[in-house]
Amino acid sequence: MKLLILTCLVICSLAAYTVEGVGSEVLEKSICVSLTTQRLPIKNIKTYTIKEGSMKAVIFITRRGLKVCADPHVDWVKKAVRTIDRSTRRNVSQSKPTQAQQSPNTAVTLTG
Repeated sequence: MKLLILTCLVICSLAAYTVEGVGSEVLEKSICVSLTTQRLPIKNIKTYTIKEGSMKAVIFITRRGLKVCADPHVDWVKKAVRTIDRSTRRNVSQSKPTQAQQSPNTAVTLTG
């Protein structure tokens, strides 16, 4: 009888631990609370991602792995995004395309 009760408790505990409730919200790892006003050197930027929402931002990821939020409407941010995009396209065109890259429906997603 004790073993049965113990087994039920273990199963209930595991179920409560692993099942996420309906309507629960998982917070994103990358949330911008402020935007930098300081210009980043483009050579230090590895990639970027764009976040929509209450605070629209470009999140630059540096070569050291730091995430820096910047205003997407500022000129230096627009220039940095264009430069990174050109660099990424150039690197992709120089490498031999794989089967997935040859497909015209393939989308490229930059993540951090």
